[in-house]
Amino acid sequence: MTPPTRRRDGGVSLKQPSSRTPEHLLALDPLRAVTRLAAPTTLVMLIAAISNVLYTYYVSRLGPDAIAAVSLVFPIALVAMTAMSGGLGGGAASAIARALGARRVAAATATAEHAFLLAASIGVLFALLILAIGHKVMGWMGGEGPVLEQATAFSRVLFGGSIITFMGGMFDSVLRGEGNVRVPAIWSSSSLGLQILLTPLFMFKFGLGLEGAALSALVSQLLATFPRAWYVLGGRGAIKPRAFPRRIALEPLKEILRIGIPASVSTTINYVGIMILTGVVARLGTPDLAAYGLGTRLDFLLLSFAFGVSAAVLTLVGLAIGAGRTERVGEYVRAACLLIVGLLGLAGGLLWWRPALWMGIFTHDAGILAVGATYFRVVGPSYPFVGLSMVLVFAFQGLGRATPPLIVMAVRMPVVLVLALWCVRAGLGEGAVFATIAAGNVLSSLVMAGLFVRELRRRTGGAATRLSEVA
Repeated sequence: MTPPTRRRDGGVSLKQPSSRTPEHLLALDPLRAVTRLAAPTTLVMLIAAISNVLYTYYVSRLGPDAIAAVSLVFPIALVAMTAMSGGLGGGAASAIARALGARRVAAATATAEHAFLLAASIGVLFALLILAIGHKVMGWMGGEGPVLEQATAFSRVLFGGSIITFMGGMFDSVLRGEGNVRVPAIWSSSSLGLQILLTPLFMFKFGLGLEGAALSALVSQLLATFPRAWYVLGGRGAIKPRAFPRRIALEPLKEILRIGIPASVSTTINYVGIMILTGVVARLGTPDLAAYGLGTRLDFLLLSFAFGVSAAVLTLVGLAIGAGRTERVGEYVRAACLLIVGLLGLAGGLLWWRPALWMGIFTHDAGILAVGATYFRVVGPSYPFVGLSMVLVFAFQGLGRATPPLIVMAVRMPVVLVLALWCVRAGLGEGAVFATIAAGNVLSSLVMAGLFVRELRRRTGGAATRLSEVA
C-alpha cells in the first residue's frame, strides 16, 4: 500500500489508489470484491476443517468419555473464540475499516493500539475465570465422574493460554479491517498445519492425552502469533500501530466497544445457550451428549466457512460507509448471501442424505450414530439460514450497528432453551429438541433479514429492494 501523507487538518490520508487501497476494493465488482476478500479466509477454514477432523479423530481414540469431555469444553471454547473474533475483533475491524474508508489513518491506528490492550487484558481475565470456576460450570452443564475430570484438565490447559489465542485473533482482525486477508491466511494456515503435526505427538508420543491436545493447540498458535506481530507492529500494513497505546483515550475504546460489546454479548448468549443445550441433551444420555457434541463441532466448521464470507462483508461495508458509498452496501450483502446460502445448502443436503459421512469418522457406536443421524436430518436443512444470519450480523457491524442482532439473539435463545427443556421433560426425545433448534435457526434468520432490509432502505431508499428478494 502507498504510504500515508499528512493533511492540513493534522489527519492522515492515503496517496493514489493501488491494488490494496480501500478505493481499489470499492471499485471492484461486488461479487469479485467479496470473493477476493473471502477466498483466503475460506481456504484457511478448509484447512481448519481438516485440522478439526483430525483433532477430533485423535480425541476419539481415547474413548467415548474423551469425546464427551471435549463436547463439554467445546461450547466454552466457542464463546472465547467468537466473542473475540466476531465481537471485540469485529468491533475493531469495523472501526478500522470505516476510518480508512474516510481516509483517517491516525484514527485507525489508535483503534488498533487500543484493540491490542483490550485483547491482552480480556485474555488474562478469561483464563483466571476458567481456572476458578470452569469445573463448576461444566458440572452445571451435565458433566460428572471421569467425563467431568477429563474436561476440567483439558480446559485448564486450553484456556490457561487464552492471551495467546486472543492476541493472535486481534492481529488478524486489525489486518482484516485494512482489507488485508493474505497475512492472516498465511499464518492461520501455518498454525493449523503445526497443530496437525503436534497433536498426535503431544497426545500419544509424549503420553499427555487430552492435555496434550490442548497444549498442541496453544503451542501452534503461539508460534504463528510472532510473525503476525512482526508484520503489524513493524508498520508493514496500511497503519503503523504500537503494541499498546502510550495514552489511553476514550474515543478509540468507544468505537471498538460500541460494536464489540453488543456483538460479544450476542455471541455469549448464543454459545452460553449451546452450553445449556448441551446440558439439556446430556439428560438424554451419554450417546446423545457425544452425538450432539460432534454435531455442533461440524456446525462450527461450516460456520467457519461462513465466517470468511461474513468477514469480507464487514470490511467492505465498513469501507463503503466510511467513504460515503452507501449504495454499495446492498450489493455486497446480496452477493455474500448468494454465496453462503449455496455453500451451506449443499453441505446441509449432503449431511441429510448421508449423516455417517461425518459421524462415522469418529465412532462406530450405534447409539451415537443414531442420534447423530437424527441431528443432521433435522438441523441440516436449516444451515443456509444460519449462514444468512451470520452474513447479516457482520453486515450490521460494518454499518456500525450491532444492537439489532443482539435483540434477535436475546429473544431467540431463551425461547429455544425453554422449548427444548420442555421437550425433554415431556419425553419427546432428541428429535423434538433438534426440531426446536432448527426452527429457531430459520425464524431468527428471517427476522434478521427483515431488520437489515429496513435499515438499508432507511439509508439508501429503494436500493434495498433487490436484497429483499434474496432475503
